[in-house]
Amino acid sequence: MLEENFQTVSDIAYHIISQKILDGEYPPGMKLSRRKMAEAAGVSVIPVIEALKRLEEDRLVESKPHWGSFVTIPTREKIRESYQLREAIECQSARILAEQMTPDQKLVLMEIATELDTVPYTYETVGDSRQSHLLFHTKLTEFTNNRLLTDTLRKINLFWVLCKAIETTTPIVSYPRYWHRYLVEEIASGDQDRAEIAMRQHVNNSLINLIATKD
Repeated sequence: MLEENFQTVSDIAYHIISQKILDGEYPPGMKLSRRKMAEAAGVSVIPVIEALKRLEEDRLVESKPHWGSFVTIPTREKIRESYQLREAIECQSARILAEQMTPDQKLVLMEIATELDTVPYTYETVGDSRQSHLLFHTKLTEFTNNRLLTDTLRKINLFWVLCKAIETTTPIVSYPRYWHRYLVEEIASGDQDRAEIAMRQHVNNSLINLIATKD
């Protein structure tokens, strides 16, 4: 149990810096001074260097030779690339779950889906809605029992949160109110093709709405 909760100094720096990025305290394009990051995290510079490498792997930070590290700016091209990978991962997850999803797993997903489909998406609820959305898609991959799918989606989700964090207005959501429940039902049908088609539509509609905020 102690091993599971153990954190290195680099882990601590990573979590502190990444949270500041995702909260918008460190905005896109901001240069990340190693010395200032060390002060903010309460660690030395070496753990910060290790943390920045991990953040670069997560696509939250970009390194520019001779210039240093900067918070990633989510361009339309980067968003499209991220969603192409998301589509591949989530469509495969849907196909796997169409064959092996248990009644208990469907119940968990349907509970989250119902919340997402029925709670009004407003300025007051946007934070909780995003967390529920992340949980919904995380559970979808976790239930496949494929750790690689789950870990890759985790990194994609970090970039998604970064994109959402810089929106200055509440996004206009035109999704059908049954959107997430429909997806769960299509996966639960046991038909892999139906599950994949529903997921592909789900991901592509999400991309269209996110890209619209960049216009």
